[in-house]
Amino acid sequence: MTSTDGGFNISFLRNLFKSRAKQVTMSICGLDGAGKTTIINYLVKGEFEETIPTLGINREVIDFPNLRLNIFDLGGQIDFRGMWNQVNEKADALVFVIDSNDIVRMVETKEIFYNIVNSQVNEDIPVLILLNKIDLPHRISRSDFINEFDLMSFTSRMTWTCYETSAKTGEGVYDAFRWFVQKLQEV
Repeated sequence: MTSTDGGFNISFLRNLFKSRAKQVTMSICGLDGAGKTTIINYLVKGEFEETIPTLGINREVIDFPNLRLNIFDLGGQIDFRGMWNQVNEKADALVFVIDSNDIVRMVETKEIFYNIVNSQVNEDIPVLILLNKIDLPHRISRSDFINEFDLMSFTSRMTWTCYETSAKTGEGVYDAFRWFVQKLQEV
C-alpha cells in the first residue's frame, strides 16, 4: 500500500471502520392480488408499474440511510402460502397488504393475518398493515377495518400500525414506510 502519509493507505482504514448500515429482513405478504409487488416497485422506482403475479418468493433490497432492507415478497396464491412461515419466522419485520376493495375475501384475509401474527412472527417485530387500493370505490375504511380485524386487541403485545395506500397513485406509501423505517431503526 502506498500513499502520501508514509506508505499507509488511510482510505483502507476509513472503509474498514466506516459505519455499516443495519441489515433488516422484512417479509411482505397478503392474499394474491393485494398489491404487494406493486408497492415494492413503487418504493424502488417512485412510480406505478404494472406487475405480474409473484410466483413463489421475490427478493428486493432497498437501501435507506443507515438501513439496508432485505425484502421478501411472498406470493399470495394458496399454493405458495405454505412457504410463508419459513420466511416470516426469520423476519425482523412484517408488512401485511390487504386489498381494501376485496370485501368477499376479508374473512379469509383476517384468518391468514391472525395465523401469521399468532404463530409465524416474533411479537417484538413491527407490523405494518397496508389497506391498499384506496383509489378504487367500495373499499373498507381504515376505522371499519381496525374494528373488523379487532386490531386494538394487539396493542399490548405487538407494535403495529395501519395505513391506507394506493400503489397506483403512491398515496400513503411513503408515509407508511417512513413510520416503518423509523421503527426498524429503533429496534
